[in-house]
Amino acid sequence: MSVSITFEPSGIGGDVAQGTYLIDAARRLGVSLGTGCTSGKTECPSCLITVTSGSELLSSPSGVEERLLGTELLGESHRMACQTKIENHGDLVVTVVPPKPRPVNDQAEADLFKTFSELPLNKKIAALLQFETLTMSQAFDTALEKPLALGSRAFDAVVARTRSVRSKIDPKE
Repeated sequence: MSVSITFEPSGIGGDVAQGTYLIDAARRLGVSLGTGCTSGKTECPSCLITVTSGSELLSSPSGVEERLLGTELLGESHRMACQTKIENHGDLVVTVVPPKPRPVNDQAEADLFKTFSELPLNKKIAALLQFETLTMSQAFDTALEKPLALGSRAFDAVVARTRSVRSKIDPKE
């Protein structure tokens, strides 16, 4: 049997099979959810959702959810999409909870963020363009290194093969 699911606030929805985990339903429908989530292999709340309607269609909270979310968030219909399986057919509406910004742990990184945030807008834009240029340049160089290395090996092989064939045809060369 299938389940009609809608992901808010995007409004993206569709039918998925009963027995599907919410994270898999989101990915199949093209919903951005749980970036970096390894579908239950790690214990992080990056795929947090709120069940708006249809909570009776879902599996009971897992031990991971109970430990990470606690009774308060579970009581507010929060669930982890990688831990939540659709067990019954019907209509389901869930709201994707935006991820919280990660805390800055490194003091140098914190200083960099502080310095950047204090720059005027025109200097921020100039710095971002410089970062983008450096990143694209490095990506381009890396991309070129791979085919050139392969091309030079192929060229060397062709030259060696040509010499081998020529020496068989004309032993003087």
